[in-house]
Amino acid sequence: KEQIGPKTEKPEACASYADFLNNYKKQLGWQIDRSIEANNMLGRAHQAQKPTPFLSALFVGPLQAGKDLIDGGAQYNTSGTAMIGLTDVVDSLAVIKTLIYDQKLVDFTQLLAALQADFVGYESLQARILNQVPKFGQDNELGLQIARDLMDFIYERFQSQTNYRGGKYLPGYWSMSNHVAFGLLSGALPSGRNKAKAFTPGLTPTHLARAALTDQIRCVAGLDKIKMPNNIAFNVKVVPGAEDSHQDVLDRMCAYVASYFELGGMQMQFNVMSTETLRTAMREPENYRDLLVRISGYNAYFVELNRDIQIEVIERMEHSLGG
Repeated sequence: KEQIGPKTEKPEACASYADFLNNYKKQLGWQIDRSIEANNMLGRAHQAQKPTPFLSALFVGPLQAGKDLIDGGAQYNTSGTAMIGLTDVVDSLAVIKTLIYDQKLVDFTQLLAALQADFVGYESLQARILNQVPKFGQDNELGLQIARDLMDFIYERFQSQTNYRGGKYLPGYWSMSNHVAFGLLSGALPSGRNKAKAFTPGLTPTHLARAALTDQIRCVAGLDKIKMPNNIAFNVKVVPGAEDSHQDVLDRMCAYVASYFELGGMQMQFNVMSTETLRTAMREPENYRDLLVRISGYNAYFVELNRDIQIEVIERMEHSLGG
């Protein structure tokens, strides 16, 4: 078999969670380096074949430097990256740390067998993972600590290298709809997520955590903004109460948003509709052609989305705005 990536110990050979995490970071760092290498190769090809004189005339820098945008003539020459599935990784690492190393309730052989079987025959293990292991977005420190550590590593790895225009790489955490496509290609995860299910969009906590909106707000806002300069996506689905007036709904949404930003949050995206409305729209698309939803960085007509993206939006946790 061909070795792809750095050679590290097998998981079951890691004596401690710190050893396992160090090996994971080696693999993640290698993938980051390869993504930078590929992007720089593409950029150099554009430099040779696709100069941008018109765009260069619209930016500050190229005229003064006598250099095209594509060659680094702009005042700012950063490149943005989009990291997809951080919440899934954080929750998976929390399971490994908690169940394998801290509590010693399972070993890697059992966990890997459960993942290979998509938890069929391992339902009790999946239930323990979903109900007893801390998740990112809940009122606990474990998920937040793991997320901060990973974001520090990712930021430093990207910042240590330059792009083909001489600028820095800036990590961000948003996914458009790629979290759905990538999830379809992935097997089951230690987080308890089944195979072929969508990854979490942006920095949104998974619906499997069943975390209250206030806890999610505190968790996402608790991350270091400096370490995500290419922005984030935090997607929230809220449902007004049956007796709420329009003003009641606006007041409560404003209160949530204000709290989020006061705590240091960067960005928040809302869908204000019920899960039942979305399910009905799937069954009766002819009656919901004007239904707009927020995916993860863009809006779209719900009935025009493919089925997998529709299901991901439907499965997002529903938070009540009722008084």
